[in-house]
Amino acid sequence: MTLTEKAERTQERHIVVFRLNGTLFALDIRSVQEIVQQSDIVSVPGAPPFIMGIVNLRGRIMAVVDSKRLLGIGTHDATDKVLVMVAQVGEHLVGFTVDEVVQVARIADDAVEPVGDLVAPEEAQRLEGVLKLDGQLVLLLNAERLLDTETLGGFANG
Repeated sequence: MTLTEKAERTQERHIVVFRLNGTLFALDIRSVQEIVQQSDIVSVPGAPPFIMGIVNLRGRIMAVVDSKRLLGIGTHDATDKVLVMVAQVGEHLVGFTVDEVVQVARIADDAVEPVGDLVAPEEAQRLEGVLKLDGQLVLLLNAERLLDTETLGGFANG
């Protein structure tokens, strides 16, 4: 590998693009462990409204988050099977509901633009930025800032 190739690789990254209520979002692929169909979500009394419940994922207890409710864009329909993107948030594995996974894409780091004053400060911390992909806008989320780890501590062991 030449120095030029190494320089190009450090300026690019892969993202997982997914849809929620028609809006495109993405997470850095380094945060995403897997995508699974989940049907056995157990409700937890007293949990925050955005926590759908917990599941046993191959011996590990994991919180499942209603991504729409967390982001303030609605709620996930209660169905038999839910598409869940499993991500690493701090020390915890967390499942985030998604409507569909659209693609895995390679983007240049400089393709991500800051959201600036477009959203409230508390929401802006969840977003790394916005980018254009195939002519559409994609909101790039920061997995580490989607949830606070104190909330997760009671629902997951990772």
